[in-house]
Amino acid sequence: MLAMAQIDYIKHLRDVKEMDINAIAKELKVNWRTVKKHADRTDWSEDTSKRKKTYRVLGNYIDIIEVWLLEDMRRHKKQRHTNIRIYHRLRDECGFEGGTRTVTDYVSKRKKELRKDIDKHTYIDLIHPGGEAQVDFGTAEIVHDQKVIQIKYLVMSFPYSNAGFMYILPAENAECLLYGLQALFERIGGVPRKLWFDNLSAAVVHIKKDGKRQLTDLFQRFKLHYGFQTTFCNPAKGNEKGNVENKVGTSRRNWLVPQPEMESWEQINEMMRKKANDFLEEIHYEKKCPIRSLWEEEHQKLRFLPSESFEVMKLSGASLDNYRRFRWEKEFFTVPSGAGHESVLIKAYWDRLEVLNSDYEKMAEFPRPYTFKEQVIDWKSELAIIQKKPRALEYTWVYSLLPERIQLYLNQLDSPVRKKRIAQLTKWLKEGYTINQVDNALAEVSVHLWDQEGIVYQSLYRQIHSSPEFEFLPEAHTPHELKDYEPDLNAYNRLVSGGARS
Repeated sequence: MLAMAQIDYIKHLRDVKEMDINAIAKELKVNWRTVKKHADRTDWSEDTSKRKKTYRVLGNYIDIIEVWLLEDMRRHKKQRHTNIRIYHRLRDECGFEGGTRTVTDYVSKRKKELRKDIDKHTYIDLIHPGGEAQVDFGTAEIVHDQKVIQIKYLVMSFPYSNAGFMYILPAENAECLLYGLQALFERIGGVPRKLWFDNLSAAVVHIKKDGKRQLTDLFQRFKLHYGFQTTFCNPAKGNEKGNVENKVGTSRRNWLVPQPEMESWEQINEMMRKKANDFLEEIHYEKKCPIRSLWEEEHQKLRFLPSESFEVMKLSGASLDNYRRFRWEKEFFTVPSGAGHESVLIKAYWDRLEVLNSDYEKMAEFPRPYTFKEQVIDWKSELAIIQKKPRALEYTWVYSLLPERIQLYLNQLDSPVRKKRIAQLTKWLKEGYTINQVDNALAEVSVHLWDQEGIVYQSLYRQIHSSPEFEFLPEAHTPHELKDYEPDLNAYNRLVSGGARS
């Protein structure tokens, strides 16, 4: 920084001596940009305006960050990007080579401008020996069948090594809890010696006056089968299992942001298995060594899995009505092979119901019904965000959910064309066409004609107004032995000619 005397001399050389910028810089051995800044300055009042920090390194990445933050505003606060998560995504998905601080500073400032605060919770860590785990449920949103649905996820966290594992489930009922625990036992290849729980209704019937818990029969049998001990936290004292409380939050922010798409329970849980395995490569926050090395040490303290797996199901009785139906959790199910007023047994698993007769023979099987909190994706609103920042298209949450053909339609290197197509897609949606209808319409039109709006409209019109194919209804009244019968017409000829009757 130059002293005022030096600045004054620069002004003298520039205004009185009429020297050019390069000559002054050469004479004073000062960078020519510094000379130009002071030589041509006209306003010398003290600058008290708020300085605006620039982020040259971010460049075009600012558009991507902006879209992610705008998408976050539409989500539950617990499933939004953290500052470091945005840096990791820029680095891993977008090829960003800048520093962590550059990204986190900008994101922190931008979040304040968008008036979104991040809740911070402090938990008391308890000291645990290796081989013990803490268990808790969390709630998150995922995408399934072009809808955002709310699911539950079971987290098992090991305080000694800080290893954590997750299993996604439809509910917090007893069958889901125990099936999730069983799946995690098999995934890690052992059983923790002790498990810490909240007072989950799926496990605890009630708390007695002396503080002891009366466990459900199903949970008690599961506990005996796998041979682990239990510790239940005091009511409203979740901090007693602070490690898993933290893991429920960090795993949601890092493994479920952005909202993953679920094709099946098996597929999304395989995704969570890989994320948990990747997490083992992280450095322990306190012991400053890889979590994997601590986990390998702790794994030796787990109990062996039993030779036979526990059958996680609840058995109950029911009676069929006159229509051969039984009612289970407010829904009716019809058993075609049953009889009116027949007594049956219902085996309720986490994902299905099996119906047995009095001889324990299976009569029918049904998917277990669950009611999810869900909302249809508002494609118009999501695309409106992208339209303002088209360069960020490939890195947005909604882009990954679009059908592959529509992704191809939008994925143009030419930004003006991309912006135009986003606008056109939004227009079709506002006119009442669905994403699937637009996808089918583009399939009927050659790629080089996709920008011919009228041709695409013709395809959309045909989809809505074309007559459905006529289908014959099944006919069930003709006896089976007469369905394929063909009369012998020769018999009629013999009768007309006076021949003998056959």
